Amino acid sequence: MSVTTALCQVDQHRSNDPRTAAAGRMWSRRSADYPDCSIARVEGELDVVGLDEFRALLGRCSRAGCRVVVLDLRATTFLCIRAAASLADAKCDAWRSGVELRLVSGRKDIERALAITGVRHLFRYYPTLRTSLRD
Repeated sequence: MSVTTALCQVDQHRSNDPRTAAAGRMWSRRSADYPDCSIARVEGELDVVGLDEFRALLGRCSRAGCRVVVLDLRATTFLCIRAAASLADAKCDAWRSGVELRLVSGRKDIERALAITGVRHLFRYYPTLRTSLRD
């Protein structure tokens, strides 16, 4: 089997995989109750494939004119080490822009990825989205 054939088979498998459409779904919005806050959410798996989109999402949120950006990872089922490590850069970039980047996670496997990469200590722990917005 050639490399081209193998890559085509992988692409076909991904297009037939129902998880692929939902994996790594990302969005952001401004909070209706807290107009000075923006909420970014990652749903599903955040692996190396979605890393550029993840970084772009955080960059857009930091430039949205809000004082606080809350990254909601409660619906994230997998966080690759590179994505977790990129949160340190995102935190610094946001800080330079005068924006506080906050994190809500809660899942043990996500918390573990944050701890392994050494970025967990950069973020205060928020148990819920509401508490992260009120603080």
